[in-house]
Amino acid sequence: MALQTRNVFIDTQAFVKAGLDFQSKTIQAFTEACELGEFNHIATTITIQEIQDKITDAISEGLSRVLDFRRKAKLLEGSNDPIIAGLFATYDPAQVQTRALEVFQSFIDDCKTTALDLKKVDADEVFRRYFRHEAPFQEGKKKDEFPDAFSLLAVEAHLGEKEECYIVSEDGDLRAFCEVNKRFLLIENLGKLLDIYNSHDDERSESIKSYLVDHEDGIKEEIEKQINEADFYNASTWEDADVVLHKVLAVQEYDPDIIRIDDESCLVAFEVAVLYEVQVEGPDFINGIYDRESGRLITFDRTVREEEQAFEVKVEVELDFELQDGKFKIVDMEVVVLGLNSGVEVAVEEEEFIDPRM
Repeated sequence: MALQTRNVFIDTQAFVKAGLDFQSKTIQAFTEACELGEFNHIATTITIQEIQDKITDAISEGLSRVLDFRRKAKLLEGSNDPIIAGLFATYDPAQVQTRALEVFQSFIDDCKTTALDLKKVDADEVFRRYFRHEAPFQEGKKKDEFPDAFSLLAVEAHLGEKEECYIVSEDGDLRAFCEVNKRFLLIENLGKLLDIYNSHDDERSESIKSYLVDHEDGIKEEIEKQINEADFYNASTWEDADVVLHKVLAVQEYDPDIIRIDDESCLVAFEVAVLYEVQVEGPDFINGIYDRESGRLITFDRTVREEEQAFEVKVEVELDFELQDGKFKIVDMEVVVLGLNSGVEVAVEEEEFIDPRM
């Protein structure tokens, strides 16, 4: 499949799902393509402000967790270990926020982004859609869709009469808008867009996809191995409960996208659902006794809960290849499950939640 247009609008939701990581390999590959003129990144002042707000909120939450860690690990504050000491280094929260926003601004600048204001948007048309429940105001009058409505109409007003534009989003309301506005081509994430872009090299892309199919079992085994070796922690309301055992039960099917390809290597990325079993041990509050004097529940034993849960992970596969007898041959493969360095969060409560409506 060839690209139908070079115009690309990325919804705020797509950046949030990518973890607001503007230095990820996928976003970097998109940026490089924009620098080469292969894509024309279009944004609006609304989406830019939305993303800036999301970044500010994420940094504020992160800094709050840093302070929480410092309070709980105060005994380490005077450590001579440079790594531990770094966790207690002073910083200016405002400067951290500024640096984070600068990373996003660099992305905007490097992509040579066309930033649209709302001067060409007909506000009456937006409200007409709202009161008539027309896309993107689906399933009732959802006021939180106003930013999307203004942004989409701003893009529409910017395009030439027969121009098209990719809309990168998984939002159902944007999907509905694209279904009735054929000049807008919905694509669920940047990986899918880059896969289309890189598929122009039919011979290599077909060799890569074929290799991935042939080595699917090995890739899944490596994903399972890395997750089993990762740290898991319990973040439920069950106080002082820890993960004592975790094990991957199944790695589901996935759809790989070619993110980057050159003469010697390529980067493939995908998201995949993983089913796992987790065992958590903690204080037996259920059989504890409430102490009026201290106002605390006193426990005398510990108990264990086991659950099966699922989560979605992002995976990158780096392939190195060379030309042998006129054909491309894969000579090396590296599989990396992203995001495991910070641990895997689970939420297992002491008592299983039972929905009273069931």
